[in-house]
Amino acid sequence: MQTLHPVLKHGGLFSDWELLPRAMFEDRYARIQHAVAAAGDDAWLIYGDAQRYGDVAYVSHFVPRLRSVVVLVPKSGKPDILCSIGSRDIPASKILTWFEDMRPYTRLPGEAVKLLNDRGLTGARMGLVGTRSSLPIAEWQAIAAELPGVVWTARDAEYAALRRTKDPAEDDALRRSADAVAAAMREAEQALRPGRTVREATAEIDRALRFAAAEDIRILVASGAGAGLQLRPPDERMLNAGDTVLLYLQVEVQRYWSQAARTFVLGPPVEAQRALTARAESALAAMQAAVRGGARAADVAAAAKAALGDELFAVAESYGLGAGIGLDAVEPPAIALDSTATIPDDGALSLHVAVHAGGYGAIAGKTLLVRNGCVTTLGAEPSA
Repeated sequence: MQTLHPVLKHGGLFSDWELLPRAMFEDRYARIQHAVAAAGDDAWLIYGDAQRYGDVAYVSHFVPRLRSVVVLVPKSGKPDILCSIGSRDIPASKILTWFEDMRPYTRLPGEAVKLLNDRGLTGARMGLVGTRSSLPIAEWQAIAAELPGVVWTARDAEYAALRRTKDPAEDDALRRSADAVAAAMREAEQALRPGRTVREATAEIDRALRFAAAEDIRILVASGAGAGLQLRPPDERMLNAGDTVLLYLQVEVQRYWSQAARTFVLGPPVEAQRALTARAESALAAMQAAVRGGARAADVAAAAKAALGDELFAVAESYGLGAGIGLDAVEPPAIALDSTATIPDDGALSLHVAVHAGGYGAIAGKTLLVRNGCVTTLGAEPSA
């Protein structure tokens, strides 16, 4: 489940080196270099942007506020990072990464070619990560045309394998993000009230998350008659007594995402609403019970289907049932009936169930940590 991506990240952009120590990144960098050598490459180019920054942040901890960034990881030696910033922004931007060599660019192709020339890689075997999904084709063609001696090979699968298992130090980052979401849900109990607009209410929720150092926030809402139809970004609809409000939050803190979803009723719920909310929550509980390291993602989805029945499951499936979560808001594995993936032994999942029926709607969602055979809910459990 995804919503609008902001043009510019404007949250708490800094690096907490106590939460995520530099030693963790140095160890991770060594593992990546080992993978580069094992693949028979001389170096890897890793590309990301403000929306899909996970591959870059995994090695560098850097997150771009806008546009894109490229990391060069040679099989030996220090890394380089190219950032779409001005020269005067280098000092401020370097606090976001443990890298020493940061270069600005206005046009990526020229600076990427210059970097590879400077590093003596114009005839190298070069692995590519993130370029197929994000790099504009015109920029890629310009780079490739200037470096005819380079042999390019996609290494997304090899890099994804490295990212699949979460480092133990990442647990605290995931918990911090989830705690921010839980606090925002508590804020929503007061913010969502009759006589104010959805946008006014969600602005208070957004503010609470910014105070928790959120770097990025995604909010989807359905309220009133819309609760029985679809989730959408906040709008100017007035909240009224008796309204049902479906709230979905997805939040990034220190590069790590978490999510939660909850159904609010602004007054006593009617029986039909109470029953639908219970169905959504029971389906979420059934999915959580099916989660364990090595379990099939398809079996987790099947647990939701068994709890919902065919008709409601078709609605929930249209929103998606969840996926891995971490440095990207959506990571493998996808929770779906046709998935062939398995749940990682050490990782994190976002699960959610959104349904509409008979003019009513309900949603439930949470973030789970899978670690050492145990599955725990991140963030405080929301009150009933």
